[in-house]
Amino acid sequence: MKIGVISDTHGLVPASVYDAFDDVEHIIHAGDIGGQSILDELELILPVTAVYGNCDYFGDYLHAGETAQVTLAGTRFFVVHKPLLVREALKGYGGIAPGDPLPHICIHGHTHVPRDECQGAVRVFCPGSPMRPRDGSRRSVLVLDVEGGRVLAVDFKTIERLTPRPH
Repeated sequence: MKIGVISDTHGLVPASVYDAFDDVEHIIHAGDIGGQSILDELELILPVTAVYGNCDYFGDYLHAGETAQVTLAGTRFFVVHKPLLVREALKGYGGIAPGDPLPHICIHGHTHVPRDECQGAVRVFCPGSPMRPRDGSRRSVLVLDVEGGRVLAVDFKTIERLTPRPH
């Protein structure tokens, strides 16, 4: 199953994101969304799992909390905005309840810098940002191909065009 991962849209989804997500089956948004209208726009094409970020007002979102857990194609995802919350959750300080199985994959945003690394047996990703990249990175989103708890493919897709999607 292919999963599109996006973060730090800050109120705009460039049209080229939809091209990058052409063959995905689910979208994960890791916060700093920029309004419920962004989630509504994404949900027109695919199911979305989302968390709010530090630039979002949580009361603005119908189905986004501080953390999210979802299982897709037998793969457990844990989603937060800030990377510190990933570290805390994996150490048992919140987000993942005692006795719950560890996620296979943790997703975060906030840094605006693409990331792919392991923390123990858990793979940790940040998709970067399609709007405001930092530290010399390019505008990006992530497409993951997963099955049965394994990552089959990782593709950080560069976002070139910033034009919004026509409605």
